Amino acid sequence: MDFDIIELTEEELDMLSTIQLKLLRTAQQNKNELYRRLQSDLQAYYLMCNTNNVYLSSLYQDKKAELEAEYDYEVEVLREQLLFNMALGEPTTGGETGDDGNDDSGYIVDYELSYIERYIQVRDFYLAIEDPSERIALLAADEVAQDYLGSYYTALYDYLSTFV
Repeated sequence: MDFDIIELTEEELDMLSTIQLKLLRTAQQNKNELYRRLQSDLQAYYLMCNTNNVYLSSLYQDKKAELEAEYDYEVEVLREQLLFNMALGEPTTGGETGDDGNDDSGYIVDYELSYIERYIQVRDFYLAIEDPSERIALLAADEVAQDYLGSYYTALYDYLSTFV
C-alpha cells in the first residue's frame, strides 16, 4: 500500500511500531475512501449537469471547488488525528484498526489482507529470528498466528520446521 496521507521516507516507515503502522494503514484507507467518494460525487454531478443542459454554466466548477474543499478539510482532520495518535502510540478510539486488539504479536494483524499476504507477513517476521529452534518454539506458542493464518498456519509451521 502506498502511503501519501503523510510524507514518510522508507527509513522512517521501517522505524514505525506495529501500532503506528496500523494507525497509518487505517488513516490511508480512510483517505482513499474519501477520494473515491469525491470522484463518485463529481461524476454524478457532471452527468446531472450534462443531462439538464447546464454544462456550459459554472455550476459544475463551483460544485467541484466546494467538494474538493470539503475533501481537503476531511483529509487534514484525518492527518492531524493520525499524527496525534502516532505520537501517543495508540488509537484514541478502540476497534478501528481492524485487528483483534492483541498487539503483542510483533507483526501487523490486518484481517483485510488476503491469506497469502498474511502468510508472507508472518513468515518474514519469523524468518527474522536467527535461531531456528527459538523460531519454531515461538511460532508454536503464537495463538494469534493460528487464528490469523487459519489453515496456512500448518503450512508455515511445516516450512519453518525444515530449518531446525
